[in-house]
Amino acid sequence: MKQMIRRLIPKVLKDKARSSRQYERLQARTLASTSKRLDICSAQFAHDFHLSSCPSLSGKVCLEIGAGWVLSHAVVCHLLGAKRVIAADLVSHAHPQVLYTAIHESVTSIIRDVLSPFEDHSLIRRRLDDLMRIRHFDFDVLKSLGIEYLSPFDFARDRMCLPVDFVFSMSVLEHVPCEDVSLLLKNVVADLSPGGTMIHNIHLEDHRDISGNPFAFLSIPGEQYTRSLQSSRGNRIRKSVWQEYFSGIEDAKSALIYEWSRMDKELPAHIDHSIHYEDIEDLRISHIAVYTRKDQSNGLTNRCT
Repeated sequence: MKQMIRRLIPKVLKDKARSSRQYERLQARTLASTSKRLDICSAQFAHDFHLSSCPSLSGKVCLEIGAGWVLSHAVVCHLLGAKRVIAADLVSHAHPQVLYTAIHESVTSIIRDVLSPFEDHSLIRRRLDDLMRIRHFDFDVLKSLGIEYLSPFDFARDRMCLPVDFVFSMSVLEHVPCEDVSLLLKNVVADLSPGGTMIHNIHLEDHRDISGNPFAFLSIPGEQYTRSLQSSRGNRIRKSVWQEYFSGIEDAKSALIYEWSRMDKELPAHIDHSIHYEDIEDLRISHIAVYTRKDQSNGLTNRCT
């Protein structure tokens, strides 16, 4: 019913509502009590780290690409001992005040338990207890914790020119227009320290209707699938092409740490010729995560002046 009602609302009204700061605040509060709760985001990190054998973040510089409205993943890096966390976004969406909800609506014992294989349990407890005592979060409070917000920043256009040890993204790269993907990866890896690592969780479904019609966008003609649609619905890049992007990164090794397929929904009868894929299984893959490690012997690429 909600989906039907949304479709009846004129697009111009939807766009106006979604662009409002009030809408963003409401959305941020909703996310803070659901998918961006700190225990859920901690579990996502733990899942990735178990599958990748990612090295400790203690004392490291971390970068999150596409930090979003709540900044919970940046806080997880803090709990894991990062000395500096840069939460970056193309557009300034962050509402740090909702972190209070993301933390206090979490089950704190789960946060400690799932993260303890990757950092001393007592240190996680102490940092988490300190977070629980904070009544109001803002950018100054976050900076005192070593978390910096960088926005607007477009990694497809610029480099930070700052060595980072770990890069993370969750459901972000699929929103990058196809023509920008290789540029973004090149700039990010250029700032990755020797031996540095990246984990990118990439969602390959049509974001317009993930539950009902997750492959609908595969039938849209390429000339009609604009940059705006790529950003909102997903860039339609399939697993095999993502592997090509990551395998093409110089002086680094990448591997898939998971891939999930969607078998409960039908593919479109027609797949547009602009979609590059290997086979039906490639089209059906809905989620992947890629772990990349830069060669230890390699210095920073194309140093900034």
